[in-house]
Amino acid sequence: LAATGLTVGVLDADIWGFSVPRMLGVEGRLAAMTHDGRKQMVPNERRIGAGVVRAVSMGFLVDDEQTALMWRGLMLNRGVQHFLQDVRWGDDLDYLLIDMPPGTGDVQMGVAKLLPRAEVIVVTTPAGAAQKVAVRAVGMARKSFLRVAGVIENMSAFACDHGETYALFGEGGGEELARDAGVPLLGQVPLEPAVSAGGDEGTPVATGDGPAAEAFRAIADHIVE
Repeated sequence: LAATGLTVGVLDADIWGFSVPRMLGVEGRLAAMTHDGRKQMVPNERRIGAGVVRAVSMGFLVDDEQTALMWRGLMLNRGVQHFLQDVRWGDDLDYLLIDMPPGTGDVQMGVAKLLPRAEVIVVTTPAGAAQKVAVRAVGMARKSFLRVAGVIENMSAFACDHGETYALFGEGGGEELARDAGVPLLGQVPLEPAVSAGGDEGTPVATGDGPAAEAFRAIADHIVE
């Protein structure tokens, strides 16, 4: 999305993961400022192409990634609420993406109450067992009166250098979930070593070339359309 020239906010609501800072290559503690008499956090920024990514994460508030945050549901919800209400996201934000932890727990229910007009994108893997779990996220969203915008299938088929394709984690889960939910399948991200390497190095694969990069860009186009 940012590579197309948009300004995108990313809120890492997966309190245990701390994955967003590493994957986006964004580092540093969150700064603070006073705006209209209110103290606010300033998200860390990274320019990608003609666009900008602004990110907040618990990973920016702890000393290192090995620090454990042992928070119960109420504190988790308060943390996400602060990231929504007490961050200077800016008036030019085109999208705010919230990376949710797996499941249908306290964080998901809290965000549904805080953002009653949010839209949900459900991510699943091709395996049928994963689809059976992901469908619960669809049910939770609709019980909270949130629109499900679509499904993304991650870890799809792997293509070797010889042109053969292997469905290492099964197949059909994304299509089945999208069909059952009555929503579009936004894309299928293939298994590709560059995805993992880019996440570890802080260079998102979507900014480069290859099948996975093309899949991510196509998903971004679907979201914008």
